[in-house]
Amino acid sequence: MNNSEKIRFRIELERQELNRLAQRYGMRHARVLHQSVVLDRLLNKYSQVIYSNYRRRKPIA
Repeated sequence: MNNSEKIRFRIELERQELNRLAQRYGMRHARVLHQSVVLDRLLNKYSQVIYSNYRRRKPIA
C-alpha cells in the first residue's frame, strides 16, 4: 500500500467517524467540528501527495 492509498484509507475512516458524530451530536457540536478539521487536513495532505506525484511525471512527448 503506497502513501496515497494509506491516506485514502484514513480519509474514509475519518469520514465515517465524522458522519457518526454528526448523527449523534448534530452538525454544530465541537466534536463534529474538530473531526471536520481532521478530515480537511487529510484531504489537503492527499491533494499535495497527488499533485507532487503528478509533477514528477515525465512528459510523454
